[in-house]
Amino acid sequence: MTTQDSDPFTIRTFVTLRPDRLIRETEQGPDGPLNLAELFSEPGPYNAVRLARGAEMHHHPASTDEPNDIATALAELFGYDPMDIRGTVHFTGNSGETDSAPGMDDDAYAGLLDALAQICNDRCARLWRKYRPSGTVMVRPTDYAPGDTFWAFGTPHRFRGLVNYPADSKTAQMFPGVQYVQCDDGFEMTASGSVYPTRADRAPAGYWQRTGNQLLPDD
Repeated sequence: MTTQDSDPFTIRTFVTLRPDRLIRETEQGPDGPLNLAELFSEPGPYNAVRLARGAEMHHHPASTDEPNDIATALAELFGYDPMDIRGTVHFTGNSGETDSAPGMDDDAYAGLLDALAQICNDRCARLWRKYRPSGTVMVRPTDYAPGDTFWAFGTPHRFRGLVNYPADSKTAQMFPGVQYVQCDDGFEMTASGSVYPTRADRAPAGYWQRTGNQLLPDD
């Protein structure tokens, strides 16, 4: 029997990962669980790989697409013998050995992302995503270069640089190493966070270079 969460406010997430390392997350919609048998066009059965409690990876053994090296490494990380995993893989919650699976809950989703990050760090690889202009991305203060537009509280500013607080200031003493954003118009803001949520079409060039993510047209 498929494990279902009775809480209607629980967010559940499906994830796909292509061989070119494009990753895509979608929240479970009103249609509910995925029909796993409809995910693959190849003839014959697909394979469900249980990774952890509440997380499964689905792939098709008959796929002739490019090897999915990240998915292969992920299966090995969770204790499976080496597999020849090809094409796009799909991550879901537990299917209960049926052809239907819900999305992952927050804990399972976070665990999957942690495992993928470990593999990418070990391989000096990175996953990438596509964002619409209105989407939200996480930008580091260090992604900005002088002259970039820095948005704060809905207002644009011209970024000048990151500045250290004076060593004898209370801020520096309480938070060693913290800096603040300085802009040409005099706007200043403490850069205490490691990343900040930002509209995708307002992210600086440095963000896209760092992540390899792609900004899609607004259509």
